[in-house]
Amino acid sequence: MELNLLAPVRHWEARRALKVARRRADAELLASRLPSPRLAWRSAELVAAGNRVSLARSVTDVVHAADERLLLGASPLHRATVRDCRSELLALASRLCDVASPVAPRGVLLVERLLVDGESPLYGDGGVDRLRAEVARCDEELTARRGAD
Repeated sequence: MELNLLAPVRHWEARRALKVARRRADAELLASRLPSPRLAWRSAELVAAGNRVSLARSVTDVVHAADERLLLGASPLHRATVRDCRSELLALASRLCDVASPVAPRGVLLVERLLVDGESPLYGDGGVDRLRAEVARCDEELTARRGAD
């Protein structure tokens, strides 16, 4: 009986441990441009078709949320900056959606960070040039095949 009561706790602890392992693996992937066999599991997660399509949808959702015809939402999105970089962001989403062409896990991770980091130029007042530079960096890292094998 005691084993059944502790099952939710064990499940929660396992999920928490996986989240910590992902954070550490992400930090290592960002720190090095060389592929690591030890991080192959995380690289496979990042470049999986489902993850790529999900990130692409998130990028297009950001572009859609910045539309001036829509009312302001709760998101702290810097709408004017996103509108000015609309074509670059949609091209990035298109590259992610093209699951037939390979991408580097580091690039996928940078796109993820662009979307979720509150300090990214999507949300801050960094200006159009900063967002364009960050999107170009993401695109460059996506096409770099050094870490994708």
